Amino acid sequence: MTLFLIVLVVLVLYWVSWTDISARIISNKAVLILFSVLLPFCWIYYGKVFFIPAIVTFVIGFLLFLLKVIGGGDVKLMAVLMLAVPHEQITSFLFLTSFFGLLLVIFGLLFFRKAIKQLGLPYGVAISLGFLANLGLYY
Repeated sequence: MTLFLIVLVVLVLYWVSWTDISARIISNKAVLILFSVLLPFCWIYYGKVFFIPAIVTFVIGFLLFLLKVIGGGDVKLMAVLMLAVPHEQITSFLFLTSFFGLLLVIFGLLFFRKAIKQLGLPYGVAISLGFLANLGLYY
């Protein structure tokens, strides 16, 4: 059952990444689907859902959104994914997300400089890859 839920998470994160790259949008529908898939995954795999890190992430992300540092879709995506990140894995998840974000910046500036300058960085890709890499480390 958990493998099925992980496959669903991967597919939704692929969809999120694709729409973020192509349109710079992370839809509420995708975040809601991810939420509804991660809740049972957390209950089955961990026996609980990690609400406190998700709420803290949402509040900090909302403040960063108000300061126009990060997009609203990125905040919602990060908060929903934090539901499935145990406390002892938060640092590795944030590190991996930052690492993939750095790779995204380098790759984007080398090959898609004009699009990155005009449209911004599709950071949902880095968030998705950071989550999947973290899940792969601990699953």
